[in-house]
Amino acid sequence: MSTSVIIWSTLAPFLLLVWLFQRISGLRGWPGFALAAALAVAAMLFPWFGLPLSAWSAGLTPNFSVIMAGLLVLAVAERATGRPVFDCGEWNTAWIFGAVASWVLYPSALGLGPQNFDSYSLGWPWLFRRQSFFLFTAVTLSAAVLLWRGNRFGYLLFLTLVGYAVGFQESENFWDYLLDPVYAAVSLLALLRLIILRLRW
Repeated sequence: MSTSVIIWSTLAPFLLLVWLFQRISGLRGWPGFALAAALAVAAMLFPWFGLPLSAWSAGLTPNFSVIMAGLLVLAVAERATGRPVFDCGEWNTAWIFGAVASWVLYPSALGLGPQNFDSYSLGWPWLFRRQSFFLFTAVTLSAAVLLWRGNRFGYLLFLTLVGYAVGFQESENFWDYLLDPVYAAVSLLALLRLIILRLRW
């Protein structure tokens, strides 16, 4: 198993556990963070069915997206410091982006939509240069427009471009820097909740 996979299969579950323990304990500030981090370390080291949690994570989702890791860092930091990093609109932007990206990627991966087309191929620049141009351009323009409008989610999109350029993950497909199943599921649920709330009003 490569070093990159070990890092990502440990970092993202650890951050997720820290956030969950922060929520469960109800404690805010650095004492709450310290307690949550200690519990998360214990959970990561515990041999679940004979294997540590990082091994299960590497087998299920070896490439957590840069965006998901970034959102987890922000969520943990917000509860630790008591200061919001993203406002409500910026969190909603993150969920909308994740939901839209999920609709673009996963139906094609499941064999739905036009035949002989796999949207995952858009992340391989050296195989499908003309098609890949659209994905990279769309993310670059989205980041630029969001930053121009003062939406800080654009920084996370920009970070995915930088991360991909330096080969921050083992995967060589740009989609894996943008999206993972956990981010996709959370985004779809959050968008559904947002739609329901809007309809109620």
